[in-house]
Amino acid sequence: MPSPAGASPAPHPLSSASTAGPVAGPATDRTASAPERADTAARSVRELFAGRALGVPGTLLGAPGHPRPRSRTAPWHYWWQAHLLDALVDAALRHRDEPARAEGIRREAHRLLRGITLRSGGRVTQNSYYDDMAWLLLAVGRLAALDRELTGRADVACLDAGRALLARIERGHTADLGGGVFWNTRHDVKNTASSAPAALAFVRTHRTDQARAVLGWLQENLWDPGRKVFHDGLVLVAAGSGSEVTRRDERLFSYNSGPVLGALLELADAPGTGADDRARLLGTAADVVAGAAEAYGRTVPGRRVLTTHGGGDGGLFSGILARYLAQAALHPDLAEPARRAAAELVTGTADALWAGRREADPATVPGRGGAPSARTGGAVAIFSPDPARPAEQAQRPGAPVELSTQVQAWTVLEAAARLERP
Repeated sequence: MPSPAGASPAPHPLSSASTAGPVAGPATDRTASAPERADTAARSVRELFAGRALGVPGTLLGAPGHPRPRSRTAPWHYWWQAHLLDALVDAALRHRDEPARAEGIRREAHRLLRGITLRSGGRVTQNSYYDDMAWLLLAVGRLAALDRELTGRADVACLDAGRALLARIERGHTADLGGGVFWNTRHDVKNTASSAPAALAFVRTHRTDQARAVLGWLQENLWDPGRKVFHDGLVLVAAGSGSEVTRRDERLFSYNSGPVLGALLELADAPGTGADDRARLLGTAADVVAGAAEAYGRTVPGRRVLTTHGGGDGGLFSGILARYLAQAALHPDLAEPARRAAAELVTGTADALWAGRREADPATVPGRGGAPSARTGGAVAIFSPDPARPAEQAQRPGAPVELSTQVQAWTVLEAAARLERP
C-alpha cells in the first residue's frame, strides 16, 4: 500500500509527464469476447501463480511473482491475495449459468481464503494495516454472498472471518483527526486507502451511519473539489508529543477513487436513504467519475485508457478503479455522461491490455518445466502493467512477472465482461 512521505518506498504517483505509445499485440484472438478474455486471464493467473499455501493440501495462495520465490519467508502480500479472491468471485459470478463451473471456482475461492488464513498464522486479523483488512473484508463479504447464491447457505469459516475483520476495522475508525479510519495500528496516519474501502464495507454490513461519517470525513479533509479527486491522507506530525499537528499527503493514486465511488453508489441505493440524499450521493459519484477520467485517464491511439502505477502494490491500483467504474457504468440512475465515461475507460483499458498481451507456452516461461497444463489448454497470457505499452516492451520475455499486475489485468477484463453481459 502507498505509504506517507518519509516512510517506506511507495508506488509511483501519477505524473502528467507520462507519454502514451502505440499498442501492439498478438495477431491471434483479437476478436475474442470480453468473457473469453477474462477466462484467459483467469487461466493464466492460475497457471503462473497458484499453489498450495506452505504446501498444505486444501489451500491456495498466489505466489507474489513468477518465477516463484524459493523461500517461504519471502513477502506474500496479504492484500494482493484479497484482490485475487475478489477476481475469483468475479469469475464465479460470470459463470453462474454454468453451475458446475461456478461451483468449482467457488471452492477455489474458499481454498484461497484458507490459504490466507494459514499464511496469516491462523487469524486473518493478524495484520497491522487496516486497509489490507478492509480489502479482504470486501472480498470475503462477496464470497459469502456467492455461497448463498450457489448453495443456499453461508460458510461458517467465511462468516467468522468477516466478523473478525469488521471488528478490527471498526477499531481503526475513531474520532481522532475528526474521523476517518487509521492506515495502520501505529495510529499515525488516516488516509483514503483505508477509509474508502472501510466506508464501502460499512455500507455492505448495514452500518450506514458509519459509512456516512467516513465519507463525510473524506470529503471534508481529502477531497480536492477542483480536480474532483481524493488526496492520499493526513499524517500526524510529532504524534504523542501532546502538540500534534497534521500534514496532508497530497499524492494521487488511481485506486483511491474506486471504493469511494462504490460506497457512494451503494449508499444511494441503501434502505433508508431519502430521495434528496440519494440525488446528492449520485451527484457526488458522477463528480468522482469525472475526476477519475481526467486525472487517471489518458488517450492512446483509438481509445481512452487508465493510467497505471507500475509494479509492486501499484500494479493493482487501476484494476481496483476499473472494478468500481464498471459498477458506475451499470448504475441506471447515474448521470449518463458519467456512465459513458466510466464505460469508455473500462472497455478501452481492457481492449488495450488484451491487444498488448504476450502469449507464451507455459513450458517455456521461466520457472516452469514440463508440458503445457491441461487446465489452460496451451498458452498463457502475460499482460502489460501499462495498457499504453505492449507486454513485449513493458514485460519482456525472461523478466519476472508480478502477481499484482496480472491480477490487475484480470480485474479489468472481468469488469469489461460485466459491461458486455446481456
